[in-house]
Amino acid sequence: MRSNRYLAIFALTLLSGCPTTNSDPPPSSGAAGAGGGVATGGAAGQTTNDDATSVGAAGETPKLSRDAAVGNPGKPLAEACAANSECASGFCVDSVCCNSACDGQCSICNPPDALGYCSGQLYGDDTTSSDPCTGAHTCSIAIAVLNLPACRLKDLQVCKVNADCASLNCVTFYVDHDGDGYGESNKTIKFCEEPGAAPPTGYVSQGGDCCDSDANAIPGQTKYFTSADACGSWDYNCDGTIQGSSGFVTYATVAVTSCGASGHGSGCGDSCTETISCH
Repeated sequence: MRSNRYLAIFALTLLSGCPTTNSDPPPSSGAAGAGGGVATGGAAGQTTNDDATSVGAAGETPKLSRDAAVGNPGKPLAEACAANSECASGFCVDSVCCNSACDGQCSICNPPDALGYCSGQLYGDDTTSSDPCTGAHTCSIAIAVLNLPACRLKDLQVCKVNADCASLNCVTFYVDHDGDGYGESNKTIKFCEEPGAAPPTGYVSQGGDCCDSDANAIPGQTKYFTSADACGSWDYNCDGTIQGSSGFVTYATVAVTSCGASGHGSGCGDSCTETISCH
């Protein structure tokens, strides 16, 4: 009896076949592809999770996938350039990509030790800024604590004080007409010049010449002369007194105010009885 029951169950199993799952296709996501996920049905809105760049029939805005290429952001700082649009910073200054507009007076973006960063221009003309520094002026170091601008006078330009000059050195020179190395103390001019530089042509760095039309009349002159200098004076050494000689005998020195008169002096020669004139 038990074996007959097993045979009956086996026969029913054969007649019913193996169990299966529902093989019907899933509902279509519709023509517009709405609902997200994987959509294999529908006519125009097919999309997949791996391809989010397809545009649905309803006009969805396409989105970049994770693997989409990013546009070129521009050249980095210090790279060579010819226009602002080439640089990531948006500034092409002095032919390199710069960190700022760098358009102030005496500003550059291509110093060798800080390429691509706006820095002060320490020398030379600035012809590109909105406030150029050219002509009689040149760029130098701006000194904020002294309220000194970067654009100051070039060398050999007339100045009044040191702060006027890029060299910070306003030098007094003396006109030297007779070329003896001394100028007239009351005929001066001030020029910007580097420390220790030679005077400009026609000028000297020391005054004290008492007759600038006679090269023999100079401070410290030790020679005697038989005639007055070109200015009509016998004061050849410019010390304010008159020296004279007769042969090898040196006469006494008398004051210039005595010139034209006669005077005696304790050094008037061997006899000390002579009367000498002011020469």
